[in-house]
Amino acid sequence: MNSGLIRQDVDAFQLAVRKLSGEIGKASSLWSDAKFSELSAVISVIANISRDVIVTGDKCCSSIDKFAKISEEHY
Repeated sequence: MNSGLIRQDVDAFQLAVRKLSGEIGKASSLWSDAKFSELSAVISVIANISRDVIVTGDKCCSSIDKFAKISEEHY
């Protein structure tokens, strides 16, 4: 059992969220209307929820690695 695939997915997800947040940040200098403010607020909510997904993914990977280590022990 290996957590590598999950780790790759979590890393890719984190990169996508960072890119989205960064691009919205860049666009903030171009637009300053009510719709953009609404979009920016929604992106902030997504980023906060995404943080929970990333932390949970990290914990999942850690648990898988610990389980694998225990399962390899010979008594």
